Amino acid sequence: MIAEENLYNKSNPQISIPNTNIILLISKLMKSVVPHFKSYVVSDFYQKRKLNEDDFTQIYIEQAQILIRKYDYPFNINGQYRDITNLSKGFSDFYFYPNEQNVSTSSLFSVESKRLPSPEKSREKEYVIGDNNNGGIERYKTEKHGKGINECGLLGFVEKENSNHWMTTINQWIKELAQTDKNWKNDEFLSELESNADFSYLGSTAHRENGDVDLTHLWVIVN
Repeated sequence: MIAEENLYNKSNPQISIPNTNIILLISKLMKSVVPHFKSYVVSDFYQKRKLNEDDFTQIYIEQAQILIRKYDYPFNINGQYRDITNLSKGFSDFYFYPNEQNVSTSSLFSVESKRLPSPEKSREKEYVIGDNNNGGIERYKTEKHGKGINECGLLGFVEKENSNHWMTTINQWIKELAQTDKNWKNDEFLSELESNADFSYLGSTAHRENGDVDLTHLWVIVN
């Protein structure tokens, strides 16, 4: 039975479908979460009104979990992933793993969350690069996150400006890095794949010491 049928007829999902299809399903889910996330963010279900990166991420994960249960996706989502399989360092903000007993629950797809802009001027370029190897893209380039998998993602919360501004700005930061740091290349620029009033969906490839990692960037408009 194909994966799309599993999503809507409530049959037992088959995790044995090709990994490429799993990644496509994860991308589909991540985009479908956006309107539910945005609706919840402006609701009165909590008293804290000035939300930080962790708050946004928590709400996003919760809304994703609801859709995963509703449509029987063949994977689950959880926050703060410690990699006990490939032993990459640090914690991904969240990750997707197989929804099946007696199989590995290692990450299928790791995601790092970032606010746009960063909350502090000193961390201005943190979507790309930061202190102590903490930049969003940087973490995947150095395999601090996503070791052993070649497709990962970043979730951006656009609080000021718009997606075009941030794509231009981030690509300029990468261009500047490529001129001074041999580990960065001009072909690591972001390119837009899909855009609407709620989100922009972009793609890029980051070069690692051994191979590349394909990155998807989902930017949710929250301003």
